[in-house]
Amino acid sequence: MKKSHVILVFTFLLLIPYLCSLTIIGIGYDALVLHSADLFRTTIGAIVGALIMFAIKATIQRPVDLLAVEIDDGLLKQLLRFFSIRRRYFLQVANVILDFILCFAATFVVREFLTLDQIVGKSVGIVMLVMLLSTCLGAYVEYDNLSIDPKQH
Repeated sequence: MKKSHVILVFTFLLLIPYLCSLTIIGIGYDALVLHSADLFRTTIGAIVGALIMFAIKATIQRPVDLLAVEIDDGLLKQLLRFFSIRRRYFLQVANVILDFILCFAATFVVREFLTLDQIVGKSVGIVMLVMLLSTCLGAYVEYDNLSIDPKQH
């Protein structure tokens, strides 16, 4: 598979949905938690968000593994490995810590750029629509390689 093709699939199937998931965690936290600006409550929300992100990464292992096999570029391979949870324990912990930091930042970014009316309004629906469209595009572009039986048509 060409590098440009892998980058396209990576962007639509992994990167955009990952960023949307972080945004949904930030929106959900800020919409549901009273006094969401409290540092302790934000920390607890980020811990829960990091665990949710770890669970999400478990569901995308097959596409990640299939894409990683197809690419030789070191940087892109490392980006793909970021989404893999089939790694050494130390790297799994580091991955969860990075997700914690990103979830923590997502709550602040959402709170900074959206008003409370926008947070509890249509923002989740818009982010979910972007995630759905992105995932559909990524899966469409690389359906044959990501299917369980690539020979079926």
